[in-house]
Amino acid sequence: MQRESERWHTLGEHLAELDDALADLRVHTTMDAELVTALTLPQLTEIQLAVAQAADSFKVIASRFTRTTVNIGVSGAARMGKSTLLQSISGLDDNQIPTGHGIPVTAVRSRIFHSPAVRRAELEMHSPESFLTAVISPLHAALDLSPAPRTVAEFRDWVYPEAHPDTRHRVLLTRLRELHSALTSYEPLLTGGVKTVPLEEVRPFVAYPTHEEISKAGERVERAYAAVREARIECAFPHEHVARIGIVDLPGLGEVVADAERQHVAGLRNEVDAVLVVKRSSDTSSFFDETDTAGLGLLDEVRGFVRSTGEFAYLVHNTDPDKPHLAENLRGDLLRNVNGGEPDRFFTVFETDVRDPERVGREVLGPLLKRMAEGLPVMDAEVLAGTRTQASSVRDRTRLQLTDLRRALDQVARRAGVPEEVNEAKAAQLRSTIARRLRVLVAELAAEAHGSVLDQGFGEAVEKAYEDVVGWIQDGFGKGPDAWKEEALACMITEGHAAAFAGPEFSRIRVEISRRFAALDDFFTARLTAAWDRTAAVLAAECGALFQDDGSGEADSASSSDDATAAPAVAPVARSGRDVLAELAELFAASSQPCPGLASAVNSLLDVRLEYRTLLYPRVRPDLAPLNLQVTHPDTGEQMQHVAVPLTAEGAEHLHELFNSLAEQAAFRIQRSLSQEAAVPAVVIHALVEQFEDTLIRSGTSVMEFRRFVRSYRNDLWPAEFKGIDEANSRFARVLRVTQDISKTLEEGQR
Repeated sequence: MQRESERWHTLGEHLAELDDALADLRVHTTMDAELVTALTLPQLTEIQLAVAQAADSFKVIASRFTRTTVNIGVSGAARMGKSTLLQSISGLDDNQIPTGHGIPVTAVRSRIFHSPAVRRAELEMHSPESFLTAVISPLHAALDLSPAPRTVAEFRDWVYPEAHPDTRHRVLLTRLRELHSALTSYEPLLTGGVKTVPLEEVRPFVAYPTHEEISKAGERVERAYAAVREARIECAFPHEHVARIGIVDLPGLGEVVADAERQHVAGLRNEVDAVLVVKRSSDTSSFFDETDTAGLGLLDEVRGFVRSTGEFAYLVHNTDPDKPHLAENLRGDLLRNVNGGEPDRFFTVFETDVRDPERVGREVLGPLLKRMAEGLPVMDAEVLAGTRTQASSVRDRTRLQLTDLRRALDQVARRAGVPEEVNEAKAAQLRSTIARRLRVLVAELAAEAHGSVLDQGFGEAVEKAYEDVVGWIQDGFGKGPDAWKEEALACMITEGHAAAFAGPEFSRIRVEISRRFAALDDFFTARLTAAWDRTAAVLAAECGALFQDDGSGEADSASSSDDATAAPAVAPVARSGRDVLAELAELFAASSQPCPGLASAVNSLLDVRLEYRTLLYPRVRPDLAPLNLQVTHPDTGEQMQHVAVPLTAEGAEHLHELFNSLAEQAAFRIQRSLSQEAAVPAVVIHALVEQFEDTLIRSGTSVMEFRRFVRSYRNDLWPAEFKGIDEANSRFARVLRVTQDISKTLEEGQR
């Protein structure tokens, strides 16, 4: 039962969150009037209250099942012997349970428990707030005196009328004036805590002043009871074999007090296992009257889900041995009018003299406890079943509200635009606009690669490399002409032939010429960097919001609607194209829904290297063939050595001239060959970008990954457009989550 109470409490929290989430969603700008109406659940507040009551009911049942005492309420109209019966059961006297003759005496509900070792009274005191709410406000309401005082100081300063023409109202006004005039006597007691007093001193805290006390003190009479919410008394009961018994002293039925019915039964359901209603025969009342009937009706509220009133409420016929005829009259009335002519048919009647503790034990307490020993398990089961049935009704109503809400949420999803549909549309648009811009760029690169106009920059780079090579040759191959000739002569004389010098020198010259023409790598790097910049500009035109750098760059997203044949608008980007592309690849790979295909396309474009030694060197390598010690005879095809000079200074001079001639011819041939390959860099770059465009736009996963990309970065790509949608969707998702929590909680209870 404790777990069930906690579950219903949790359900109440979920419903409160749902109420808040719906209110939050209703005020969003994406909601129109019809959706707002659909998202308004008129019964939600009522269901919240019912759920809270269900949680309290299971909590109370848990308290009922774990309570260690059997609690018996004692009720009855004034002057029926109720207080005397309490004395006979508990062994207390007038100092703790006052009795009176002709006037009400019980002012505070008391709980009296059998305790063989403890004898004391614990008083639960009113706080100023609870005193005003539970005592003063009901009197003001009954007398139509409004507004009620909000503070004790306001109550102290209130001026009340002297009298009222209506009898009942006159009595209530008298009570109110008595509390007002005696405020100083109990105001210090309004502490809201628990006060412990000896049993011998408890009477003023639970009973009205006696007639003698009022006559003696007048308006200055003390009314400590006004500060007491409830009393708990512990003492040893005088009856044998009695243990774990609690007696609840209820204020008298028919007493003229404000909100009497609520005060009589408030908080007693499942706290009282049975009630004894005392009825005494007298000269003026030997029958069951309207007050008694109304009292039994009140006890139905305490009975709750216990089906049989007779198992819960019992009548105590208080007889007077000196007036047997009056007892006979009441006995007959109870038989005829209460039990329909059949003894104990509806209510069990215990007949005793409440002044005699021994008779009370034998004729009331013993038979009652025997009945309860048999009936309590049945009543417990009925209480549990009734509470579960009531909770089941609340559960069904809650489910019905959830069904209505889900239909409303379906309307929101269709009409307010849950962004998945918007996401797909934006992903398709982004992919399409990037494709159009890349197609324009690829077309431009194709024109550059296959057009009639050669790349002037390439020609200039080749010419510069050629001049550098020629200058190096004329400078004695980097050593100076004289030094070169001296080195050649020394080697030839030492080794005895020219080949010893010529062979290694040919190799060195070939390598150096190739290295110096490799200066074209700077040109290739510039062309590749330009291609990256142009490609990055195309992407930044649509995704530029992702690459903003302190406001220095802003994508020209408006240009996405331009004619696809126009040149791509270049969005200013603070960083290099390579940096932008590298960041884009990282964004693709690190998005909340990764896009490995798109990331691979960008990384492949960035992984390219344009170099002379790999791109053009194989094409010009034959032009270096004459720079060898042995060459192929042009007529016979045989290998021949074409370096034969005397081992003299004149021979070294001749060798220098030969090397100069061969090297310059090789450089010239390379220049001419490279000039014929002027289109190669542009062709390569066109092929690279075209492959990139094909992979990015038309790979098998392109559509899916563009959707993933947009899901991950839509707020960055289109912040203004998606801000409202995402905010609404977040509120929508919160409502969905709470409804799922509610459904789960309901299902757990069903299991």
